[in-house]
Amino acid sequence: MNNFEENKVKAESVADFLARYYKPARYTGRGEDYAAGLLASYEKEFAEKGVTFISCHDSVTGDYVSFFGRETNDLEL
Repeated sequence: MNNFEENKVKAESVADFLARYYKPARYTGRGEDYAAGLLASYEKEFAEKGVTFISCHDSVTGDYVSFFGRETNDLEL
């Protein structure tokens, strides 16, 4: 498994993380129900593991990105 720390990004919340870094066509572009289900899945993973990530295929950056929570952001948004 990759070291998620090396691709940590800033966001206010899991919802903000997805809005900023998930490819729109693969997130909101698939409809409200799909986006709500995806958000719920990411929020569950974050609650259980304290981290969540977006794969390189789904990330607007072209690389995987990870979110560790707002309190871990060491730079201003």
